[in-house]
Amino acid sequence: MQIIANTLTVKDEDVPSADILGAYVESLKTYRQDNPDMNEDWASHIDKLPSARFIRQEYSNEECKLLFETINYLWRKISGQDIVNENKTISSPTKLLGNYWLIRNGILLEGLNSYTIIKNNAALFASLLHLNSFTLQCYLAGDPKALTQYIILNGGVRMFIRKNGEAFFQMTGTTYGDWARNKLKKFDFRKKTIRLIDPNVEYVGWHSGQPVII
Repeated sequence: MQIIANTLTVKDEDVPSADILGAYVESLKTYRQDNPDMNEDWASHIDKLPSARFIRQEYSNEECKLLFETINYLWRKISGQDIVNENKTISSPTKLLGNYWLIRNGILLEGLNSYTIIKNNAALFASLLHLNSFTLQCYLAGDPKALTQYIILNGGVRMFIRKNGEAFFQMTGTTYGDWARNKLKKFDFRKKTIRLIDPNVEYVGWHSGQPVII
């Protein structure tokens, strides 16, 4: 595997775990498969990445640090932003501020607002959530609330973090039960407001959903 050097300065505490790096590799490889006409240089680097299973089972901390440089470089080229490290997030949640989408395996996407995050990362959302790309584009051209609900109903977790440390989340009951409950319990925010979205009820924004306490 070729390591892309000198792309960023990486501190040990900034490097995600092997499990999280494996999840990013899986996402990049899926994106590569779904976009055969992507930039040849990026495609070549993705093809040379080790398997997620091998990373999780065999990689040392130092190897993860080197691999992270390549993964973050590719992620930034494709999505336009750096990887948000969930390991760092858990220990220092106040560094998170604003709008995010949380996906299974701890992948965080950030942006100006929920709609913009999806718009700027449409191909990644399609790959990560196994969405039909044409259907996603139709939602992007329509009502932003309908788009937000579509992503939530397909496994995304909508997040908003205030300056005072309050955190707001929306997801389905299935997502909550499958993995999000355990994931969110790790975040040490001052206050967490979680709402479970019912697919049979009209989605109107942050006021939608049944509140739960963890």
